[in-house]
Amino acid sequence: MSEGGNAAPATPTANFKTFKELRLERRGALLEIQFNRPAVQNALRRRTVYELLRALDVANADETVSIVVLTGNATAFTSGNDLTDLLALQRKSGTEALDVHFRASNYVMKSLVKKMLNNRKVLVALVQGNCIGLGVVICALCDIIYATESAQFWLPFSQLGLCAEGATSWTLPQLLGRSKAAELLLFGERLDGRTALQHGMIASLVTDEQEFWRRMEQHSRLPAASLRSSKKLLLQPWRQQLLSALDAECEQLEALRLGPTYRAQIMAFARRSKL
Repeated sequence: MSEGGNAAPATPTANFKTFKELRLERRGALLEIQFNRPAVQNALRRRTVYELLRALDVANADETVSIVVLTGNATAFTSGNDLTDLLALQRKSGTEALDVHFRASNYVMKSLVKKMLNNRKVLVALVQGNCIGLGVVICALCDIIYATESAQFWLPFSQLGLCAEGATSWTLPQLLGRSKAAELLLFGERLDGRTALQHGMIASLVTDEQEFWRRMEQHSRLPAASLRSSKKLLLQPWRQQLLSALDAECEQLEALRLGPTYRAQIMAFARRSKL
């Protein structure tokens, strides 16, 4: 923090230059991980997810980091999976390559959920703009979610011929209550930042971003052992039920992804996204 009490400027670290689709910066004991594909509203392809897994490992292994903040930009936290990649894969390599991609999806999702669940640092999400699909999954696995009034949470699983994924059948009812969570998961209704606050999904609305970073840097100087212990206690009643929900979802998703409805819907959605 500067002498005037303002948030310290973010500082890139040389080791972080190997990340191409994420932007990692240190703010004292705080690590910011920013989704960095602005041309596609920070849509996540496999490479982006693999980079996120690696970034979480970097944070977990660094004893000088106590808080990790996941962010996007003013337009989008992330617009979810990059479906145009699936369209390109089908055109380039055919249906068999697409089958392989789909079959690996459950493995990738389980890896991400477990990586976030087992991370020792306090995981914070700051959501501005669109937060779609996998973006909501990631937020729901964080310890604390903050959002601006521009935030829009959306889970178009039913529209794509899918079901809940990433343990959202467990996490969202815990965050929102069963009925509101069902409205999002079943009907694909959108949730704005203010409504998310009313239902308890987010901790507070962020109106001053500089003040948000100042507060996070202040929190990052709290005793790391205390933060870790409290986080472990908070997660303890969740852990097994969350993992059981994840397994049940993956079983359903495996059948849905290989069915005709999902393939038709996702390709139509990907074509519209390219327009």
